Amino acid sequence: MTNSNLTIIFSSLGHAFMHMFAAFYFIIVLSIESDWELSYDALIKLWSLGALLIGLGAIPFGWLSDRWSRSSMMVIMFFGMGLSSIICGLSSSALGLFLGLSILGLACSIYHPVGIAWIVNSSKKKGRALGINGVFGGIGIGSGAFIAGFLLKFFSWNFTFILPGLMSVLIGFLLLFLILFDKISFKNTKSEFIHEKNSTNNFIIISIIMLCAIFGLGLTFQIMQTSLPKIFDIRLNNYSTFKIGSTIGVIYFISGLMNFIGGIMADKYSLKKVYIYGLACQAPCFFAIAYFSGLPLILACLAAAMFNSSILPAENILLSKFTPPKHHGLIYGCKFIIAFGSGPLAVFFVAQIYKLTLEFTILFIFSSVLMLLIFFLTLFLPYKHNNLKTSN
Repeated sequence: MTNSNLTIIFSSLGHAFMHMFAAFYFIIVLSIESDWELSYDALIKLWSLGALLIGLGAIPFGWLSDRWSRSSMMVIMFFGMGLSSIICGLSSSALGLFLGLSILGLACSIYHPVGIAWIVNSSKKKGRALGINGVFGGIGIGSGAFIAGFLLKFFSWNFTFILPGLMSVLIGFLLLFLILFDKISFKNTKSEFIHEKNSTNNFIIISIIMLCAIFGLGLTFQIMQTSLPKIFDIRLNNYSTFKIGSTIGVIYFISGLMNFIGGIMADKYSLKKVYIYGLACQAPCFFAIAYFSGLPLILACLAAAMFNSSILPAENILLSKFTPPKHHGLIYGCKFIIAFGSGPLAVFFVAQIYKLTLEFTILFIFSSVLMLLIFFLTLFLPYKHNNLKTSN
């Protein structure tokens, strides 16, 4: 198996595990709520620092991976996520759980600046490779909800943290073994890349538009991921924790497949059109989530997640075109500190809106309006070319 194929495999596994660890607390918290007799809004806030660190850690880890070794950084990520999840499972107090979740968020922050740059610089068909990788991200989000729901049905919430943690540590050892035996390169690989040159004015315009779009997408994604288990708990009658987790798992698994379709579209069609159409379609989906219940609610959530996933390969390629390959880790770090840096804000909004209204209608009306504004903003993106012609 080639170095490139192994890179895609382990980057995809990393993507799945990162999103699984970032998502499954939102299911587990429903069990801790009854076990510890603490309120939902108090428990969900324990993830606030972890959500913040997913963003804050992206720039330093991206910078370090550019100068050291992306493959070795991935090993550290697997070990960090696994050990911190085990710490969460062994916690017997809110303080212990808060510390474990915070370390987990820091470990999760390694993936996007490192794993995306790892793939972009080792693949010819970048859209396709990012699409495959994105499918695993969707699987990770979905499996986080499903695995948490499944394990909670038969075991304690502590074991629900510990078992995935052990699996992550084992994968870290396997990746380390392949690096030591030179099956996966320790050194960073580079591909010939068409770097699109823009005037200073255009670069400023591109930067402002992309920063706003990335922040908006990140915020609405975090709002939906954080609140979805509780929305289903409120609006879906007679749904157990297992059913809620399974339903969310199916939603994010199907939406993850849209990464692959979106990646193929990014290789074939205008990146700007793929991007803006995907943004526009999310606005009515969020508006529907604000008011729907039952099966229509599930379908609206599925549609929103699918459109969100479909544009991620185009977004990552757009960013890579404007940046030299040697700085890809840093630029993806900047992207994800903005995208995941919105996590604490999302957690705050979810907790406060629920505390005030015991519902999330206002939250998703806001998400709909925000996505519509971002769509109109991206219409002014001065993007000139289509796909990349690269080689390893």
